Amino acid sequence: MAPTTTMKRIAGELGVSITTVSKVLNNREDIGHATRARVLAKVAELGYQPNAVARSLTLRRTHTLGVVIPDLMHSFFVEIVAGLETVASARGYGLLLCSSNEDAAKERAEIDMLRQRQVDGIILASVNATGNTDLLKRLGPLGIGLVMIDRDDHPAVKCDRVITDDVKAGQLATAHLIEQGRTAIAHIMGPSITHAKRRAEGYRAALKEHAVRARPEWIVRGGFMEADGYGAMRKLLALSPRVDAVFAANDPSAIGAMKAIWEAGLRVPEDIAVVGAGDIALGDLLRVPLTTVSWSRDEQGKQAGQLLLDRIGPEPSDRFRSIVIPPQLIIRRSSGGTVA
Repeated sequence: MAPTTTMKRIAGELGVSITTVSKVLNNREDIGHATRARVLAKVAELGYQPNAVARSLTLRRTHTLGVVIPDLMHSFFVEIVAGLETVASARGYGLLLCSSNEDAAKERAEIDMLRQRQVDGIILASVNATGNTDLLKRLGPLGIGLVMIDRDDHPAVKCDRVITDDVKAGQLATAHLIEQGRTAIAHIMGPSITHAKRRAEGYRAALKEHAVRARPEWIVRGGFMEADGYGAMRKLLALSPRVDAVFAANDPSAIGAMKAIWEAGLRVPEDIAVVGAGDIALGDLLRVPLTTVSWSRDEQGKQAGQLLLDRIGPEPSDRFRSIVIPPQLIIRRSSGGTVA
């Protein structure tokens, strides 16, 4: 039986309008509890399943959210998506998950694909600060909500954001190394994106605050991948005198740095202490457990999901919000600190 015919039958048998039946099926709030219960009972009796495609065309909503993250294998982003999914599924939304692989062209292609599939909103951990600003600016006028997570790029794009205090993250990591008596502290930078730059800013601020000398050659451009940290650490190991500590922009980079240190016949943390950021899964199970700066990825995902659902809801706010999840230091053996 066709959906329209079934809705007519339900309306006719209950003595209500087809509009009332439609409102109940679409969870509209302007229907009384008694009428809603009668309609739902009749729906169950007839075994009626509303046509999701037809309903989405009527409501101009697909109840689908797009998610674009840099790396599907990185536990950091997987945990964010898990938090997002709990909020989205509770409201009847599904997710389309995409990876940019830290490539601006691929990010653009994924966003275009999600737009063509008429997703209601997009959660984005952006690749860089400039490449796709024009495309992101067009999402709002098309009725597609946008929330940026983790990475606070594209300042010209009006959208909601959920980030951490990356300057504070850099300060926490570097101050901890100073407290361990380290004086030749290097920094392996991330790519040229805002939150990586802020972590480097925090590194410099902590050195200045504690009157520890900062040498330009101790700051090496790296990246967020293990291979980036490995290559950057090899450059640092070629310097004389040798550094005695390193703060890497994230955990995979820190793990790559430790690999280079071990290959050079040196010890972590006795010869060189290491601190990362992000608190990836299994970081505490490494050959030398990794000291890191952590913040709640589950909370990031949940907050991003709520912001996006509010943005695409019937009464979105004119004000865009930026939620900051505070970081905290997780001390393990790699920094030589006292493990709690």
